[in-house]
Amino acid sequence: MAEERKKLVEVQDLTVRFGSRRHPFTAVDQVSFHIYQGETFGLVGESGSGKTTIGRAIIRIHPTAGGKILFDGKQINGRIPKALDQEVTRRIQMIFQDPMSSLNERAKVGYIVSEGLYASGHHLSEEERKAKVAKALSDVGLLPEFASRFPHEFSGGQRQRIGIARALVMEPDFIIADEPISALDVSIRAQVLNLLSQLQKERNLTYLFVAHDLSVVRFICDRIAVIHKGKIVELAESEELFAHPLHPYTRALLSAIPQPDPIAERQKKLIVYDPSCHNYSKTNQPHWYEIVPGHFILASEEELEAYRKQF
Repeated sequence: MAEERKKLVEVQDLTVRFGSRRHPFTAVDQVSFHIYQGETFGLVGESGSGKTTIGRAIIRIHPTAGGKILFDGKQINGRIPKALDQEVTRRIQMIFQDPMSSLNERAKVGYIVSEGLYASGHHLSEEERKAKVAKALSDVGLLPEFASRFPHEFSGGQRQRIGIARALVMEPDFIIADEPISALDVSIRAQVLNLLSQLQKERNLTYLFVAHDLSVVRFICDRIAVIHKGKIVELAESEELFAHPLHPYTRALLSAIPQPDPIAERQKKLIVYDPSCHNYSKTNQPHWYEIVPGHFILASEEELEAYRKQF
């Protein structure tokens, strides 16, 4: 009998709202998923779909309006004890999208990388702190002497490596990577993805990888969830999702992936997703169904039969 995998992160009916009580805006609407320890879970959708909001809710930047977020079996959203808050601060870290704006231009790299050590109450001597910074920089392919420089002295790829080192120095178990390569040159993207994969193997890290490009998440993710306007519409293992995309929105995202062959690129047919094609009504509302083991989709009962015929 196969050993049951441990769920490190569980998101249950998560709802996040912004705005006033009289005019609320629902950014995330009853989203549920889990992330196994040691895996890379991809969250894909267009700008404004709510994927970054989910990541920020998990790390407690955004308050939640409903649902639960469990980390290692403990609920971490809402009001929690101070000791648990400090534990979450250490064990969950985030890599931000723009390396140009996520680093303090007035601070040296050594302080930027070690800032979390100060904030989380680590009682380290100056020598211990410098040693941790040097190791974190070395682990991401930067020289330890870079600690005495300022962020503006580095390229975009090097800045993102500094951001990764800032997360690693806390020795986390779970890292939320919020589109970590979207602001980088194409030639640098593969290097950063390979670095993240290498660090995951060495440190047994778990990733939530947020992106808008399905071709990128296919390379690094074990499972992928597709989100549209605050709702997850499809979830499956990476190769299963690419082999059998079911939801029209997933197919639209796949059709937008650029083809390396110029002839194939000219001949491909771009699919435009039209939400009105579903014809939902009060008696025909979409629900979360498992089509085949591990492949979930948001569909009505009428749509479900059509999806099942594709297998």
